Amino acid sequence: MLARLLRRLRPKEPDRDTMDLVQRPQLKHRVTLSPQVYQGLNILAMPVMELQAVIEQELLENPVLEVDQTDETPEDESEEERVDEGTEEERAWDEWLDQYEELDEREPVVPRDPNEESVNTEDFVGAVKPFKEYVVEQLALLDLDDEVEHAARVVVGSLDHDGMLVATPAEIATVAGVGLEVADAAIAVVQQLDPPGVGARDLAEALKIQIACRGIDEPLLDRIIDEHLPDVAANHYRKIARAVHSDEEEVRRVVSILKTLNPRPAGAYSPGPSPGYIVPDVTLRRFADEWLIMSNHEAVPSLRIVPTYRDLLRSGSRADDDTRRYLKDKIRSAESFIKNVERRKDTVSRIARIILEVQGEFFEDGKGPLVPLRLEDVAVEIGVHLSTVSRGVTGKYMATPYGLIELKHFFSGGYRTAGGVDIAATTVKARLKELLLAEDPLHPLSDQKLAHLLAEEGVTVARRTVAKYREELNIEPSWVRKRR
Repeated sequence: MLARLLRRLRPKEPDRDTMDLVQRPQLKHRVTLSPQVYQGLNILAMPVMELQAVIEQELLENPVLEVDQTDETPEDESEEERVDEGTEEERAWDEWLDQYEELDEREPVVPRDPNEESVNTEDFVGAVKPFKEYVVEQLALLDLDDEVEHAARVVVGSLDHDGMLVATPAEIATVAGVGLEVADAAIAVVQQLDPPGVGARDLAEALKIQIACRGIDEPLLDRIIDEHLPDVAANHYRKIARAVHSDEEEVRRVVSILKTLNPRPAGAYSPGPSPGYIVPDVTLRRFADEWLIMSNHEAVPSLRIVPTYRDLLRSGSRADDDTRRYLKDKIRSAESFIKNVERRKDTVSRIARIILEVQGEFFEDGKGPLVPLRLEDVAVEIGVHLSTVSRGVTGKYMATPYGLIELKHFFSGGYRTAGGVDIAATTVKARLKELLLAEDPLHPLSDQKLAHLLAEEGVTVARRTVAKYREELNIEPSWVRKRR
């Protein structure tokens, strides 16, 4: 009786489900990025063209932000100084006119026709006509029956990105609503168009169409296309020669003709995506014996807060409380954006100065060897995080007297020669390419032999590293080069 009473008085244990729903306060440290910091990291990683779009969007969305176009002439400049400056500008202009006076006499000015439309050269930049549109335009130049022309348009619509036909004649006939004979005739019409090989149903047919178009008469070539294309891809010339009962030299000659054909008919026409523009972040110029790094202020303009809106926040203004709160929010956002843009300019410029200091030998003629330079070293030098330097060099270009060069190009690991000289991995790769270009085609150099040759020059490189550099240079292994 007593035991039963004690069991009733004992508190019940909570169920597991109830325990899972119990809320317990906990203290945790969590690092989160503020929107301003996140925006700054994104701006630092952006190429110039993308940053320009972001700045334009910000100018549209934030009314207190504007491009700083203030006159650089000091306000306290005297009137006499301005007159003297204007006189010097006029004198310089007159000297320029005198210098090119003879050129003006040789090229008489032709009055411009006011009715003539001016040609905008930008309309011709990046204009890419779709491949199928190009083929359809050729159909309009042919005298075809309505049914055949309609079926031919269906054929063009059934071409893949390589110009190959991916539909059967029966499918073409069904879609176009014509007979099978008309569909075959339409396919034959498309196969006569440019580029040669368009409309082929497989690789062999595409190659044969190109052979017929060029008037090549090689019976052995037709047989190789029909029976030995995989062997051609693997460079098995000896195997092909035994199969076709011919000597290896004749097979190599015929295959050399085959390699002039295009396995992707549309690839010969299609120019690919529209060309992108590369705008440098910094410009490197030499004046006398001194190098100067200049930020590209034209591509990334300076920004400022419109002074009128700052005046509205002063105590004497008539702006109401809602207007003040709105302006404070927009000004705070604009100041953060301006700070991030200027910080990006400063970071890229500081990285460029270190590159100029370290790679000075390269900039003498644009051909000198590069010195090993790591992102970690630059991060320590300018006092920022490694990821900041990584963002600061990716997609950023420097305009030099030797062309546009990506900042990342100057960063690479390195090796120390037997004489104690540090050389960059890019220099080792360039030397490796020289050795491969100078090798005997009948006895190509293996990766181990290349590593041995580099070791004789004082650079110790592992065989697997040589293989990696060779692959980056798009050079095949020695056993493949030997078969060729």
